[in-house]
Amino acid sequence: MNLNQEERRAKIKLNKPFAKPVEKLRSDALSRDDYDPAQLFSWGQMMAVSVLEMLKAVEARFGREGQEVCTEALAGVGERLAQEALAGVEMPEGMSDVEAISLFATWINEQLYASVEKPSIDSADAASFDILWCPHQDVYGPFDCRVQRYLVEGMMRGASEKLTGVGFETFNVRCDSTMPAGAPMCHFSIWRTREGENNAWTAYSRQLEDKALGGPTTAP
Repeated sequence: MNLNQEERRAKIKLNKPFAKPVEKLRSDALSRDDYDPAQLFSWGQMMAVSVLEMLKAVEARFGREGQEVCTEALAGVGERLAQEALAGVEMPEGMSDVEAISLFATWINEQLYASVEKPSIDSADAASFDILWCPHQDVYGPFDCRVQRYLVEGMMRGASEKLTGVGFETFNVRCDSTMPAGAPMCHFSIWRTREGENNAWTAYSRQLEDKALGGPTTAP
């Protein structure tokens, strides 16, 4: 079932992140003639790069233990945002689990990552999406995108806790290509986990953690 974005958004109403501060932003800043909204982009990049550099510095000084403290803190933020998004939300009758996880991915991409997304339901067991534009694409290097993985890990954890009957925990997610690495778009695959299959997202995150600490990895 491949719907356009407006039809997809109408299927399920997730709560907006930071709803009250966003409304205050609209009334106190965006309504002003002397305020340039592009300043928000610069501010956001400063914060994103700061988090990345903090992670690198803690890894360099404290090794694996410091890395785990940072990555779990990021995952905790993602989990909280997912729980807030899904508070009081029920899946519409007749919605399949693959459609539900695809719609949740759209919420992540549009609401939290402020990205332009092209989603697709590929089968009863698989979905995918392309990120056509991402705020970080011209700021991050290829290895820097790893910092976002922990936020997503937390979001998936929070979604599984809030929607236990949907089966979010039974799906696998993989990043196939990224714009910072030279691809024309970022491509992600989602599929129903096969018997005996490991969690691809967390397994690759662990490889990247090893690489950051100077260990062997198959990560590009």
